Amino acid sequence: MADLGREGHRQRLRDSYLSGGMENAPDHNLLELFLSIVIPRRDVKPLTYDLINKFGSLEGVINASPQDLMTVNGVGESTAVAITLVKKLNDKVVKNRNLNTTKIIGLVGASEYCINELSNEVVEVLIQFTLRNDGSIINKYVISKGCVNGTNTDSRMIINNALRDNAAYVLLAHNHPNGSTSPSGEDVDFTFRMFRMLRDMKISLIDHLIVAGNSCEPIIHNKMFEKYFNDTDKYFFK
Repeated sequence: MADLGREGHRQRLRDSYLSGGMENAPDHNLLELFLSIVIPRRDVKPLTYDLINKFGSLEGVINASPQDLMTVNGVGESTAVAITLVKKLNDKVVKNRNLNTTKIIGLVGASEYCINELSNEVVEVLIQFTLRNDGSIINKYVISKGCVNGTNTDSRMIINNALRDNAAYVLLAHNHPNGSTSPSGEDVDFTFRMFRMLRDMKISLIDHLIVAGNSCEPIIHNKMFEKYFNDTDKYFFK
């Protein structure tokens, strides 16, 4: 009878999902449905709560590493791979939106491009794009991952990349996993330093964008900081 009850509960979850009734379902119901497909012959409700309690939220579960997931009793290698694959697939879908983009056009276009690149990162990542005069993308570089602090090493790497590519323009972007697009004082100082260093090389830093989720804000083309960048190429982003 216990098995019948369990199977009935699973079927109700599936029926609810197929009818669109899971749109506003609690996180634990969605995770339970997913786990019931990955582990078809077990009551996965206790495991669902164990995972959410350990990692704090559904997002925490999905972002956890396979190794961390397997520290939870009942999570084997196959289950850990399945859970982490959800994020990998979503990341791939989002980044694939940029596959056919060869040119950065306007601030809106730059923001959308950088959101696709960075919105799903769970640690801070600083990226650099080198561009030709017409805004076409030459290369993308990951300058740092885990900490964006404007170190001298980062500065040299950015300049070397731009010179090697014979770039006319450089676009920088990094993400704030905490959900705020507000730049820190260090972000503004780093941007101003890179702006001046690249200008000395006859290269324009068109902006440094900050991504948080699906939001994006510029530093250079921001009225709060325009006094620091009054001789930038304001016409690149028409």
